[in-house]
Amino acid sequence: MKKGTHKALLGIEKNPSKMEDNVWNDIDFHAKATIVLCLSDEVLYNVMNEETTGDLWCRLDSMYMTKSLSNKLFMKKQLYSLRMKEGISILQYLNAFNRILSDLLALEIKLEEEDKTLLLLSSLRSSYDHLATTIMYGKETLKLEDVRQMPQKNELIKKTDSTEEASGLFVKGQRGRSKSKRPKRDPKASSSFSCYFCKKSRHIKKNV
Repeated sequence: MKKGTHKALLGIEKNPSKMEDNVWNDIDFHAKATIVLCLSDEVLYNVMNEETTGDLWCRLDSMYMTKSLSNKLFMKKQLYSLRMKEGISILQYLNAFNRILSDLLALEIKLEEEDKTLLLLSSLRSSYDHLATTIMYGKETLKLEDVRQMPQKNELIKKTDSTEEASGLFVKGQRGRSKSKRPKRDPKASSSFSCYFCKKSRHIKKNV
């Protein structure tokens, strides 16, 4: 829509807006090019013969968004086998989880709120087990949005604590270094020192 090429997706019919042919051809060309640049080579080979943006879009829709049993099975398998791996942030994982739910919704597959929530909790890393227990304790029902927010808050708290700890160690280290580098006081430079042998001031035994 930002580039003004969305009209090319209004239908298979050529120039449904009845605009001038040269204007329509430019819009259709740019829209088709935008889609093609987002496709992998394997997908592009299957749609390279489509002439218009509408034909291309309908072909992609029939390949990947049809409500066939195989597509539904594939998307459900992705959801049920999804697991949070080490090194992945909770935000990245939630984005992947939400994307699969969105694809399932496009295929008209609706899951109960409690089922989605339990699937999310059970797929998190073991380090989140205590959080899952806390979320479920004393609850009769679970809302996915509530569960989405808690791991994010937990990770934010951990980052804040680690930052404060690192900052404290840095300050402590700086103080330790400054203290250790403090020059020793020369007793000759003080007017109050006295000889430990004769008790007279401003000299020591070896100078007598």
